[in-house]
Amino acid sequence: MSMNYFRYKMMKASGEVVSGVVNLPYEDILSAISYLESGENTTIFVKKMGTFSSFIFKLIKQGIRKKIERKFLAEWFNNLSMMLKAGMPLATALEESAVSSDRPDFESDVSDIILSIQRGSSFSAAVERQSHLFPKTAMYLIRIGEESGTLDDRLKDAADHLTRIHAIISDTKQALLYPFFVVITMGGGMIFWFYYVVPKIVSLFKDMDVTLPPLTIFIIGISNFIQAYFFHIIIFIAVFVFAITTLYKNVKPFKKVVDTVLLKTPIAGTLIQASSLAFITEYFSLLLNAGIDIIQSVKILEESIGSEVYRGRLREIKENLSSGTTISDSFTKAKVFPRFICRMINIGEMSGTLPDQLNYIAQDYKQKLTSLVANLGKIIEPVVLVVSGIMFAIIMAGLFLPIYDLVGNLSTM
Repeated sequence: MSMNYFRYKMMKASGEVVSGVVNLPYEDILSAISYLESGENTTIFVKKMGTFSSFIFKLIKQGIRKKIERKFLAEWFNNLSMMLKAGMPLATALEESAVSSDRPDFESDVSDIILSIQRGSSFSAAVERQSHLFPKTAMYLIRIGEESGTLDDRLKDAADHLTRIHAIISDTKQALLYPFFVVITMGGGMIFWFYYVVPKIVSLFKDMDVTLPPLTIFIIGISNFIQAYFFHIIIFIAVFVFAITTLYKNVKPFKKVVDTVLLKTPIAGTLIQASSLAFITEYFSLLLNAGIDIIQSVKILEESIGSEVYRGRLREIKENLSSGTTISDSFTKAKVFPRFICRMINIGEMSGTLPDQLNYIAQDYKQKLTSLVANLGKIIEPVVLVVSGIMFAIIMAGLFLPIYDLVGNLSTM
């Protein structure tokens, strides 16, 4: 059934008048009114939006909406869990947690969830309709919590899990920020020298009629090129970055090539491996602890992981598991996971403590990632000093060799 947008204005059972737009799987207004009036609400105005206005509304909503961060969702799940533990009804807890979030867009989405629950839908089904907000792991935990009567505990698990994943991703971004800053700074410094400093010195050479060595001519050639095509270079860089980013996000073969190259890069590869393995083992441990079967857990991991390399290996693991291969052998055949992880999985599989072993691995890789982030500056700094030193030494040599020759010629006169 197709989804349609309906504008509405209604009075809640509490007497509060609210208005907004809701996305419902109905074609006629009467069904929308029936949906909205569940839970003792009274509709004042309901109108189905046309195709064009729905399209514009969707574009505007997606354009102005800020991304819901994992940290925000973790706090929301935690607050919701505490309210349910205190005995508060689910609909009331949802409403209170949404109001206290200070996010009108999020509050509107939660209102849709409340309406679905009042209409007779389960909490998990209502959340799945808002799949753009919640990660699949959280949706599975909510479903399991509903079925087992432990929704408050599963929401707490989701909050803790999102907090840990947020820490892993934040550490990774923080580690990548320093190299990015170094590259941008060095590139800016080089452009400044070639665009501003070199022409000043070249004009001095022309005034003094100095014979220029090949290195100086080469540097002057680069400077002339940058001066002549400065704005073209800036536009090219912007278009190139945009194209690479777009291809990386939308073209899987290209993304896989880039991820493969990055994994083989000395420092970046170590960082990405630690981050990905911490992410995988953290997810895997949580899903198995929640009672999700092994094949379904690997499938969720495959859909959640960012690296195409690890996604492909998890797909292989899922296929091997489906054919009856043991968990440890499936991970060993994937040939991307360290022997340490495969051995620990084998121990956990044989002893029945696989979630605990995966949790231990996750903690170990998070510590490695934290240590790597803390020491990354010390690792990169010598490389940066050597590379920048060589580059600027070449520039300085090219610029000052003619002056040195001129001084030598004057001293012999």
